[in-house]
Amino acid sequence: MADKLLICVSAQQTSAAHWHGGRIADCRVCGNDDAGLAAFRQFLAPFSNVPVYIMVDAVEEDYRFETLPHVFGSDRAHMVGRKLKQHYRNAPFVAAWLQGRDSGKRRDDRYLFSALTNPDIVASWLLMVADGGLPVAGVYLLPIVSTALLDKLQVKAANLLIVAQHSAGLRLTFFHNRQFRLSRLTRSEGARTDDRARFFADEISNTRLYLHAVRGATLDEPLTVLLLDRNDELAESVQIIARDNPSLNCVRLGREELAARLGIAEQQLALSPDVIYLHLLGLRAPESNLASAAVTVGFRRYQARRAIYAATSAVAMIALAWGGFNAYRIMDANSQTAEAARQAALQQALYQEATRQFPAAPASAEHLKKAVEIAQKLKETARTPEMMMGIISKALEASPAIVIREFGWKYGPDEIDSGGTSARAAVTPAPAVGAAPPRKQSGLIEGEIRPFRGDYRGAIDTINAFADRLAHDPMVAGVRVIKLPLNVNPTLALSGNTLDSREQSGTADFKLLIVMKPKA
Repeated sequence: MADKLLICVSAQQTSAAHWHGGRIADCRVCGNDDAGLAAFRQFLAPFSNVPVYIMVDAVEEDYRFETLPHVFGSDRAHMVGRKLKQHYRNAPFVAAWLQGRDSGKRRDDRYLFSALTNPDIVASWLLMVADGGLPVAGVYLLPIVSTALLDKLQVKAANLLIVAQHSAGLRLTFFHNRQFRLSRLTRSEGARTDDRARFFADEISNTRLYLHAVRGATLDEPLTVLLLDRNDELAESVQIIARDNPSLNCVRLGREELAARLGIAEQQLALSPDVIYLHLLGLRAPESNLASAAVTVGFRRYQARRAIYAATSAVAMIALAWGGFNAYRIMDANSQTAEAARQAALQQALYQEATRQFPAAPASAEHLKKAVEIAQKLKETARTPEMMMGIISKALEASPAIVIREFGWKYGPDEIDSGGTSARAAVTPAPAVGAAPPRKQSGLIEGEIRPFRGDYRGAIDTINAFADRLAHDPMVAGVRVIKLPLNVNPTLALSGNTLDSREQSGTADFKLLIVMKPKA
């Protein structure tokens, strides 16, 4: 937790404490005289840029409860500001504390207006704080700070009156349903007389009558009185108060129990009664801050600086973490690189060791590499007649009378040698002039019609149908008929005799040239 300076100002003395590490590290009591002011100035001297929280314990205090319409934003601020000016026109230290909402239909807001009616009581102390360049976080009334006692002491009474002896007198603070209602400070010296119990009982009775008059609590309602006995000197007073007021439930908390419940060292409790409230102020400042914006301007700058420092620290931590992560990745990458190099060197050494036992190679490694590359290229460009055989077999399914006697296949830039003139033009387009002819598959089919009974027209139709089926395959570029059973070319002259025709009527031979597309 951040360091703080906690100050409690009363008419008789001022207690100043240094809050460090979540507790009061040092506490000094200064009188309201020149020596006390000098001691206070000396106490502030070592500190710089430490926020100061000031608490006032004086009779010059005023509390008023009012119900206002439930509004928001600037409307609420203007309405509350007007109410403060109406109640405390010239008071510089005023505050409005929103305590909740009514249970009625309108659900109005309930406010506690408070003020320090005598600003001179803190003027000289504030001046010394300003001279020291310390930011003032706020000015608070001690009874408002004491509301934190309910949670610390774990008191759950519906009507509770906390009674404690202060340097300024006897302080009696009343709470109804755990909410602050009023507080009284008596300046009488009766608390220091021998009849201490009678004085306490009278003040408690006066407070009950006042509560009845202001309708805070009736005389018939049960009331719990909690005595804060930091010096263990009120045990007898509790018995007398309980005997004189049977309707009261009087409870005393001694020094040891107070120290245990509040988390304060017993030695510090003996220094000043203000230590209890300084400790509560150090733990958490209440919302009811009497200081104006002009008084707390230094504290707002202090908060802005801390926010900037915190943001800068966060960015620096993120940058540091990111840089560390990048450094780790670089180190890891370098380590992996070194390990890979080590493994490569190890494998190379093992390879060299293994190759020493190999017989001498018939060729150099470069020649072997080229041979492998050539073999790979040959493998990629190699073709087999399997595709063409499949196309021919598919076309033969519709012509059972056709019998294949021979099949020739070639893959190259030129077609296979057909050994005769074609009877049908090829469909393969001629390559462009100057361009290298593409490699292609070509095949030569030699077959006959079986059985053949001298029907040349039927045989020729069967052969042409077979050639057309081959030509319509998407992988075939063209089909040429090289030889038919009967030459039907009208340009040829007739020759021979009928006897020769009868001898050759037993077969109907033909030849077909198939050319595949270059990419097939």
